[in-house]
Amino acid sequence: MIKIGPLFATDTAQTRALLRHQNEPMPFESFCAEDAFALRGFTFFQHWMPCNLHIAPMAYIAKEDGIVLALISISSVGKSRACWRIEHLVVHPNHRGRGIAQELLRYAFATFASQGAAHFVAEVSDQNSAALSLLGNTGFRRCYRVTHYQVPVDFEVPGLSSKADSDEASPFRLAIPQDRQGLYHLFQECLPPDLRLTYEYVPEDFYVSEVPTESFEKLTRKLINRKIWYWVSQDPDRKSLTAAVRVLAHREGDFHLEFAVHPGWAHTAEDTINFTLGIMRRLNMRGVISIKGFDYQPHVVKAIEKLGLERTGTFSLMARDHWVRAKQKRVVRKEAPITLPSPGINLPLPAERRLLPADLRMFASDLSLFREKNDSL
Repeated sequence: MIKIGPLFATDTAQTRALLRHQNEPMPFESFCAEDAFALRGFTFFQHWMPCNLHIAPMAYIAKEDGIVLALISISSVGKSRACWRIEHLVVHPNHRGRGIAQELLRYAFATFASQGAAHFVAEVSDQNSAALSLLGNTGFRRCYRVTHYQVPVDFEVPGLSSKADSDEASPFRLAIPQDRQGLYHLFQECLPPDLRLTYEYVPEDFYVSEVPTESFEKLTRKLINRKIWYWVSQDPDRKSLTAAVRVLAHREGDFHLEFAVHPGWAHTAEDTINFTLGIMRRLNMRGVISIKGFDYQPHVVKAIEKLGLERTGTFSLMARDHWVRAKQKRVVRKEAPITLPSPGINLPLPAERRLLPADLRMFASDLSLFREKNDSL
């Protein structure tokens, strides 16, 4: 009998072995999450907590006779806890075709949707037709296409010079804590309307901490320890952010870039990409750099393609909305009493009253007259 439950620390070894059966390409976020599986066995207590109080991603496994057959990993997209991303959905090759993956999805939907989760998203490789069919049968729809690019180690940034990268000549800079609201509005403007409702970002999702820039070596070390940081471009006249790049550092040497260029400043997409690659070269960040391009930002994709970077995979961004029927207030209606109309004809008197003599009927209505009649007799 197959049982589904949270991942415990005792099942971590089998889970890591199961992840080796992923033959299809996977997004960068899912690849980065594999190293954290050893710690997810100690966060099983979140299963009995509301999803808005989760502090780490959650993993569930399907077991039969003590053997892990499949797993699903799910994490929150933002701090609103309204949208959750499916990072992993893996089934052992010897047990595929039994409907285990579909049951894991239903279990995750029932667990999180009952606690307020309204949207679920997943990035699936276009080569994984089985996963695309599975998610389509469970309520997911294809939203947009995502393309991943990789920057070669020996890549030469066009037009790279110390003068162009100086603070005086370039409008780009490292984000500061005061840019949180501006980053929120910029990313909202770059997202399509349907994805805004799906992700439900809040300004707290773009938290930026202060990083002192003493030297390049210390700056590089502090940024990598921080894991996430932003480079931004600001319009000096309007004092608004026109472009930004979110950098995610997985290990020392693995970086993931996600660009957001305002549609009104689409012509600056190429300069934004060149600056980012150039400043990372100056900071000695020469590891594996991957860039994610979305088809709803064609100007960014066009600038990436112009650089001649290698494509590492194309993915479909799929989303599922969990609709909850709104509860309507019960209205108690007070029914009006039923009144029968009075008859329009004279009804006969009851039988007991017809037995009285005619002279006694007059006294039946008034007892005092009846007593006076008896006294006179």
